[in-house]
Amino acid sequence: MRWHNARVAPMTKDAVEDKDVGSTQRLFQRDFMLLMVINFLVMTAVTTQMGTLPLYVTQLGGHATIAGLVVGIWGLSALVARIPVGKIIDRFGRKQLVLIGLFILAADFSLLIFYSALVGLVVLRAVQGVGNGTQSTAVATMVADQLPPQKLSVGLGYFSISQTLPAAIGPAIGLFFVNRWGFQSLFYFNLTLVLIALSCTFFVHESYERPVQENTTIVMHQPFGDLLFQVEVWVPSLIIFVASFANAAVAAFLVQFGYEKHLPLTLVGLSFTVQAIIGVGARLWFAQLYQAVETVVLIASSIVLIASAYLLIAWSQGVFGLLIAGGLDGLGFALLMPLLNGVVLGHVLPMQRGRATAIFSSGNDVAYGIGAILWGVFASCFGYFWLYCCAASLVLATLYLIWRYRKVLQQAR
Repeated sequence: MRWHNARVAPMTKDAVEDKDVGSTQRLFQRDFMLLMVINFLVMTAVTTQMGTLPLYVTQLGGHATIAGLVVGIWGLSALVARIPVGKIIDRFGRKQLVLIGLFILAADFSLLIFYSALVGLVVLRAVQGVGNGTQSTAVATMVADQLPPQKLSVGLGYFSISQTLPAAIGPAIGLFFVNRWGFQSLFYFNLTLVLIALSCTFFVHESYERPVQENTTIVMHQPFGDLLFQVEVWVPSLIIFVASFANAAVAAFLVQFGYEKHLPLTLVGLSFTVQAIIGVGARLWFAQLYQAVETVVLIASSIVLIASAYLLIAWSQGVFGLLIAGGLDGLGFALLMPLLNGVVLGHVLPMQRGRATAIFSSGNDVAYGIGAILWGVFASCFGYFWLYCCAASLVLATLYLIWRYRKVLQQAR
């Protein structure tokens, strides 16, 4: 039996009544808020290492290649973990995988406190990626289970604040701890955050019930490939892959671009802060915007904003242009991520959400992982100006996909 065109069965009268009740539910219920807190704590623990681990590698006697390996292996191992975890989540439930992921992270940070060797650091970072890939996939799936169908994109938009805000404050917190008390203090701090998140998880209600009917069992055993080739899954995932691949050029090389332009690097770094602040602000207003503007229009607009940011970087001669570009990039991704994630999760069955979340998130992981490597080669050959022009062109090319599959991307209100 082929499942790539699977749809949710027509709703009965009782189901319609349940849907109407769901649409009136308060969005910020206890479990939703707890999941936001859990995600915020874990992401803060993760982002505090963004600017500090390369310094730690240097302190341990490593060079730039080892530093790159320590940073990059985290994303690779997280990617490897997501696919099997997505299937397990759908078969056995979400909460158990959140707990397992957090236990792995707690053990990992505990070992980081006492074990200071380069080989061990690489291994522990890989284990950390597995733990984060496990818990983040499960938490995101639990959030989707908690949300009423009509509020899926809006709820995901609010939830993503718990990912964006740590990106704004995490690196600064990490540098503060390292400069004040050393690297071990940072690992103690991260362990504390993870343990608090672990404690909060015990109070979250598992709303997912594994179906027992024969037909739903077949869906649960549906191969990843069949789900991946479902148009409602692969189109949004491909769009976010391209956008994230292009954004890797900003994440990896904006500081070097500023250095080449002889700009103050501290002020160049503020572009990331502006990006995060605008992203959080946009998500707070996302619900009103989502109700007023069609989904396809919002998706296309976000693509134009992101591409405009990259073109502005390419032509910028000063810090002000980079700050404006950071705001445009933050606004674009603040709209794009929850909208596309909502399309994916809104077109799959509840027992497919774990795998759908894994597919969508994996595209993002792969894009950033290989993006930094390939853009580095491109920049060395053609320079940063053409790098950001090419990134903008790639993003704009997704407008064809948006137009071609506009009916797929349009969500019901």
